[in-house]
Order: sequence, then structure tokens, then C-alpha cells
Amino acid sequence: MRRTIPILAVTALALMGLSTALADPISAGRPDRGFQVRVGAFMPDGGGDFWDDNEDVFTLNAGDFDDFNLGVTYLYGWSNHLEFGVNLDFFDATVLSEYQAFTDGAGFPIFHDTRLATVPLTADVRFIPGGRFSNRGRGQFETRPMLFVGAGAGINFWEYEEFGDFIDFDDPAQPIVFGVFADRGTAFETHVLAGFEFPISPRVNILGEGRYTWSDDTLNDDFAGLGKIELGGASASVGVSVRF
Repeated sequence: MRRTIPILAVTALALMGLSTALADPISAGRPDRGFQVRVGAFMPDGGGDFWDDNEDVFTLNAGDFDDFNLGVTYLYGWSNHLEFGVNLDFFDATVLSEYQAFTDGAGFPIFHDTRLATVPLTADVRFIPGGRFSNRGRGQFETRPMLFVGAGAGINFWEYEEFGDFIDFDDPAQPIVFGVFADRGTAFETHVLAGFEFPISPRVNILGEGRYTWSDDTLNDDFAGLGKIELGGASASVGVSVRF
């Protein structure tokens, strides 16, 4: 159901903009392509049995992974009100945590690091209610401040690692050992987004965008049998958009 929301939104946006795209094509001389660079933060939601179990055992929660996010987008304008976007985003965060209920023989905490990295490659449809350009006549155009909303889907390349000191509960002596546990995969992703662009020249805009992502995958490798890992969350970014 959660993934159905963006898919229905993409369909609605495409149908909403179809008549506009036919009636209001990009005029000659107006830039119909764009490139965005975005920087901001991604805030994983966590949730699910795997995150919950980790939070019960370690001083760790999904909110600890809120960290820097970098994204780039290529845009193609079907019309003054409808665009198609291709996005590539990068997120990588490492968090230090310790056992909540256990210490070493000297009473010191037992630490390990946890790393989460995601690289979603996605596409979306964006609707611009007020249009990107105003027509000044005689083939002249003027870039205007604009709001946009959109939705899309794609694939999410992810990695999850835990490395450091752990208690070996399979050994009756419960020794502390160094370990590295890792898994990686490719998950389906859906998202919705909204934002604005404000022109600072005819072809350069400043950008603000918010996005919400749904994505999860079944754990394997060193975490096989521990269920699904939730990879979705919210992001907020600012950046620059160049039209050509």
C-alpha cells in the first residue's frame, strides 16, 4: 500500500499534464532541459523488526543516522507544466553505539560502528501548476518563480555493516571478539517530492526540495534470517538548477 501512493501519484500527474503538454509545448528558444545539484540531509525512518531489535540491544536508533545527502537530477520538459526527471542520490552514515546491558570485564562499554549507505537511481514525473515560463510575446519568455510536485520510482543500491567489538553469546564464557558483519542489495524504491525554484538569472535558479522515500529489502549474507531492513525516510535539500 505504501508503494502504491507514489505510483498512483505518477499516473495522476501524467494524466493531469497530458492535455497541457499537447496544448502548451515548449516553444522555440525556451530551455526544455535542466540539471540540478542538491545538497541536504537524509533522515532514515527505521522501523520494522530489524531496527527495533537493534534499538533494544544497542544504544542505537534510526535517528542517529540523519546525515549529509548529495543528489543530482537531469530534467526534460514535456511542456511548460510537466517535466520528467532522472535522479541519482548518495547517502553514507556511520554511527558509534554500545551494548545497553553489558560491559567488558573492567566495566567499560563495548563499542561497535554501524554503517548505512544508499544510492537510489530513480525517475519521476513533476507537475508545475503555475508553469515554468511566462510568455512575453514575439517568441520571448521570462523564467518565473515556480512550485513543483512529483512522484516516481527506481532502484536503491544499499549497504549495511556492523564492525567492532561484540559479545559471542554462543560461547558459554561470552568472550568479547572483534567482528565485521555486512550485507548489501538492490531494493525497489518509490518516492514523492515537492519543491520550488527561484530564478537568479534567465537560466539559473536556486532550488529547495523535500522528498519522502519508501524502500525495504530482505537481509541476507551475515544477517540472513533477521527479516527486512527499512531504507526509506525523508530528505530536505537546497541547490542550484541550470536550464539549457
